Amino acid sequence: MTRHIVTTDDDPAIRKILRIMLKKAGYEVTPCENGNELLHLLENTTTSIDLILLDIKMPGPTGFEILERIARKYPSIPVVMLTAFNDLDTGMKAIRLGAFDYLTKPIRQEELYSCIHRALEKASEEQRKKEIDEEHLAIRKKLEAELRKTKNTLQRSTISTLEAFSETIEQKDPYTKGHCNRVRTLAVALAKALNLDEEMLQIIEGGALLHDIGKISIPEEILNKNGSLTGEEYSLIKTHPEAGVRIITHIPSFKQYIPIIRSHHERIDGRGYPDNMKGEDIPLDVKIVSLADAFDAMTSSRAYRSALPTELAVEEIKLNAGTQFDADLVNVFIEHELYLL
Repeated sequence: MTRHIVTTDDDPAIRKILRIMLKKAGYEVTPCENGNELLHLLENTTTSIDLILLDIKMPGPTGFEILERIARKYPSIPVVMLTAFNDLDTGMKAIRLGAFDYLTKPIRQEELYSCIHRALEKASEEQRKKEIDEEHLAIRKKLEAELRKTKNTLQRSTISTLEAFSETIEQKDPYTKGHCNRVRTLAVALAKALNLDEEMLQIIEGGALLHDIGKISIPEEILNKNGSLTGEEYSLIKTHPEAGVRIITHIPSFKQYIPIIRSHHERIDGRGYPDNMKGEDIPLDVKIVSLADAFDAMTSSRAYRSALPTELAVEEIKLNAGTQFDADLVNVFIEHELYLL
């Protein structure tokens, strides 16, 4: 393919000499008298330009001024500056402004051919590199899209599995039907109000669905008992967090939910179970699920009591802020009216 070179010089004799030398070497040549003519050509030509030979000293915009505009708008076109000043500073300034190289006039044919060859080779190499980079970028974007699709599929599969587990839990206790799902909804809403990241949202969602999985180990007659629990029965109920951990330990992909499962009955004042954790020792995701769990338990009917009205449940939550619940989370819960979900 014939390479297209544009020469720009206000001296017609120089333009003629350049045209003759370049055509002799097999290049297509377009001469321009000055910088404005060159810029007009660049903006309106329908053919590609492979290289520009640009005089530095011209009437109107100088070669340096034109070079800066070419470097901004047409960075892929190599520019070789032509100057009558055999001055290293002038050449270095041209290169700093984006020129590939510079030649001093009068121009020797061999030097011209060599410089053009190097400039075109470098431009071709950069174009190949750009094409490879674009290809790699396209491949990376495709892979990322496939990974997102796979991740979304896995997440949907995981959530479906978690929902199946929560359904299994609730089969033993008809009074808590839908409890895990409601806790999930409240906990995720509270986490979003706190602007937590996607990874934390997923942990909170899964942990909320599984928080009561240990109740599988509790006899149904205790879970569904109409009256008050005896001390022994209550002690047995309090084992469900640790039982849940034992169950989940056998499922490696669910281990991230263990802190919520084990600690969702801990209290800020340290009077919770099973580890009597307190204050800042309790992870944030655990505190979030604990608050959601308690609120839903208050507003749901159980075998041994009727549901509290929402207003009373909210007052109970406020009353226990700083003792049972994290006070900051209670404030967010109230401010965002999450009790209306």
